[in-house]
Amino acid sequence: MDSNTLDRIYFDTDALPERDRFPAVREEFARRLLTIDAVNRSAEPFHAKFDVHRVGRFAVAYIETSPADYVRTPELIRDGQEFLFATLNFKGTMFSSQPASGGSINPGEAALLDSTHVGGIHFDTSASYLTMRIARSEIARLVPPGVHLAGAGLNKDPLACRLLFSYLGGTRHLDMSNGGPAAQLYDEHILDLVVLALGTQGDARKLAEERGARAARRSAILREIDRRSGDPWLSANALAHVLGITPRYVHLLLEETGRSFTHHVLEKRLERATALLHDPQWRDRKIADIAVEAGFTDLSYFNRTFRRNFGATPTELREASWKQRK
Repeated sequence: MDSNTLDRIYFDTDALPERDRFPAVREEFARRLLTIDAVNRSAEPFHAKFDVHRVGRFAVAYIETSPADYVRTPELIRDGQEFLFATLNFKGTMFSSQPASGGSINPGEAALLDSTHVGGIHFDTSASYLTMRIARSEIARLVPPGVHLAGAGLNKDPLACRLLFSYLGGTRHLDMSNGGPAAQLYDEHILDLVVLALGTQGDARKLAEERGARAARRSAILREIDRRSGDPWLSANALAHVLGITPRYVHLLLEETGRSFTHHVLEKRLERATALLHDPQWRDRKIADIAVEAGFTDLSYFNRTFRRNFGATPTELREASWKQRK
C-alpha cells in the first residue's frame, strides 16, 4: 500500500462475475496494493471486501475474506520493501507462518508480519481482520537489537492489545487524509500501542506509556462512559474493572481533560435526555421515564441539573421543540 498516494479504496468482489473475483483480488489488491501473493483455499465461491485508506503516515486495510493464504513469497521479498504489518484478527481462524510466530492468532489477538521475511497469514475459515503498514524503521528504533519482529505476537501487554483493537476499530471510518496535528497524534498513539503490545521495556516503554498509551486509555474511558452512561450504577470502580486499570487512574486521566469522572458522566446523561425529549417515539412518555432511561435515579436532581445546564426545564424544552415542528 502506497501511503503517499492512497486516500481510500473500497472494493467488494460481489460486484464481479464469480470467475473474476479471486483473480481480481490476487492481482489488483494482494500483489499490487498489499505487495503479497494470495492463494484461494475456498471450495465455495470466493468472496472478499477491502477497505483501504491512509491514516497519517500509515496505511490501513480492513479485509473480509473467504479461506485463503496471504503471504510474502521468495520472489516478492526481492522488491526490497521494509515494512511491518500490525495484523489484528477480528473473526476467523488465522495462522502465521513467519519465524517468531506462535502459530494461531485467535480473534482478539494480533501479530506483526515482516515484509523482509517469507511467510504470512493463512485462513481455514472465512475471516475479517485489519492490517496496518508501518515502516520497519519506526518499530526497530524503539525495540532492543535482536528482537525478532517477523510473526511476533502483540500480546505481551494485554491491555495495550485491547486498546489497539479499540483504537483502530473505532476510528477506521474516520477520514484523516488531510493530516494535521490530530492525525499526527493518532499516528503516535497507534505506534506506541504497538510498541507496548510487543512488550518493549526501558526508556522506549516509558515514552510510549507517557505519550500514546495514556491518550489511548483516556479515549477508551470516554468511549465506555458514552456507551454505559444510561447505567445508573456506573462508577469509576466499575469502569476501571472493565478496562483493567485502577479507579485512581481513571480519575487521574479524566482530570487531565479539566473535568472529573462525574462531570463526564453527567454530560452524557444530559445529552441522552435531550435526545429523548426531541424523539417522537418518546413524545408521550413521562419526564421521569426519560430521566431513568438517561441514567438518572433522582427526578428532582435531574430537573435541577437540566435547568442549570439548559436554562429551561425538560418539559419546557420538549414543548418548545414540538412548537418548532408545527
